[in-house]
Amino acid sequence: MPPRWFAKALIGEVGLWKILEQKKPGGSLSQVSRVLDFLHMHQGLLEPYHPSYPLVEPAELIPPFDAPLIEYRDLPAFSMVALDRPLSYQDEGFQYDQFYAEGDPPDRGLAAANRATLRRRLPRNLAPDMNQALGLGGPTPVRRYVQLMPLLMAMDRGHVLARDQEGQFHLAGAFASFPSDLDGEIKRFGRRVGKFVPGDNESYAANRQFVYNFLMEQTGFPICGERHTSAALFARRLMRRREHFVVKVLGHSDRAITSLSSIGARQGLPRVEKAALVTAGGCSKAGHKELQEGGYYVDPKRRVVLLRVHYNQHAYHPGNVLEDRAMSVAAQEVIHPLTGEALSGLDVLGLSRDRVLLLQDIVRGEHEGSIIYGGREKLSSTAETATRLKFLTAWLHKHRNILADYSSEQFERCLKVIYSYLEDPEQKAELKRHPELTQEARQALRDVKWAHRLRLLEKLVKNRADAFGRQFKHVQILIILTHVLGQEAEGLAAKHPRQLDKLLSICEGYLKNPYLRRRYLSGEPTNTVEREVVGHYKLLANMIERYRGMLAR
Repeated sequence: MPPRWFAKALIGEVGLWKILEQKKPGGSLSQVSRVLDFLHMHQGLLEPYHPSYPLVEPAELIPPFDAPLIEYRDLPAFSMVALDRPLSYQDEGFQYDQFYAEGDPPDRGLAAANRATLRRRLPRNLAPDMNQALGLGGPTPVRRYVQLMPLLMAMDRGHVLARDQEGQFHLAGAFASFPSDLDGEIKRFGRRVGKFVPGDNESYAANRQFVYNFLMEQTGFPICGERHTSAALFARRLMRRREHFVVKVLGHSDRAITSLSSIGARQGLPRVEKAALVTAGGCSKAGHKELQEGGYYVDPKRRVVLLRVHYNQHAYHPGNVLEDRAMSVAAQEVIHPLTGEALSGLDVLGLSRDRVLLLQDIVRGEHEGSIIYGGREKLSSTAETATRLKFLTAWLHKHRNILADYSSEQFERCLKVIYSYLEDPEQKAELKRHPELTQEARQALRDVKWAHRLRLLEKLVKNRADAFGRQFKHVQILIILTHVLGQEAEGLAAKHPRQLDKLLSICEGYLKNPYLRRRYLSGEPTNTVEREVVGHYKLLANMIERYRGMLAR
């Protein structure tokens, strides 16, 4: 018989399963969160695993996230919150069925009442399983929580952990509905970031989808189902209330446990982590050897690993070139299925993989893997021209933020591969058969090119240095900005106003540089360099005013 998952996992110096058998396990919220991580990965991911388990593709864990298209109803799903305090039933601000702490020794009357409450909310066919799991005991002790997990994962609604009056964590409630207030959240966020104007329905209609996407992405999800939406917005609400908490959610569709926590949170947003079973097929030979020898594979034949991904969240700012970048990958860890040890340093998601090689596979029709096109169509092949164009378009949208941060040399290599396909005379007749898809791919490429170009300017203005570390004087940067604006602004105003707006924002940001204004504009110029700086400053300011007026028309 194979060993139990996480059989050798330790919390501090105590074994995981030993802690879960203790009557009063205690511990800080961080320790409880770690226990829950192991328990939920055990029950939600590892226990249901089988040779045909629908693995999560690594790309699905890279922002921006795509809405999942398939539900796997035979797999577990759950949502829960752990609050680092006792509950006040009427004052909590969300609905749940309360369990009473049964005490030690347990109060039989309270245990029976808690069983009756749980039985009312379970599907009737699961009542025998509940009776077998609990017997005459109650559901609230932590050791019972382990036995109840399969039943809690069969419920449509969430469950609640909290501290009892003695400070011990216990199962405090079930059948919980976490409030989302999606309408209010979207409108408040949109007004705060300047996308919505009260009374202006046109701005609301034009920007609602962007705001909705950004709001959800910051907490680790695409626009998706109620279980994930309510978990995400409830976590934001708890952050505003300065609660100490952990929210966890696993869906039938995404097959990933998402954790949102106040522990280590920054910028007023909950910290986001995801854990999922993925294939490590993209790792190097050395990486596979390390995984194999270290015993990290859940299934060596399929090269399946349990991966945890940590994310960085990015605050919205209208001046950002990568305006829609709400989240990015901060770190990846492969979790050992027996010891629970985290192995870092491996790029399972393929973020450092040479995208030139990926693009070559795509344009040659040899790419292995899948992607979501248009939010609704899953593509798993690039063999046909139509699917190849769709795949290329979706891939450029998916990796836009990553490509935009490339150096000029790296980016040019990617462009060369794409043009080798879109500009290939031998492909001309075939591409003409799909004019709309070809145009869509070209438009996606133009968007990426402009994002990269503006990102280079943004970095230049911020660092006063290029990608090679070469330092620039103020007058040189002013000359570069006036040249780019003079060459590109009119064309952008006609066809790409959003990019022009970003270009103007970069230029305006540079004109507000405190040192520049103090050093060169506080008095009359006294030498050639100062006169040159002031001249280009005024020229750039006039150009910005002219093109801002052009955008406003």
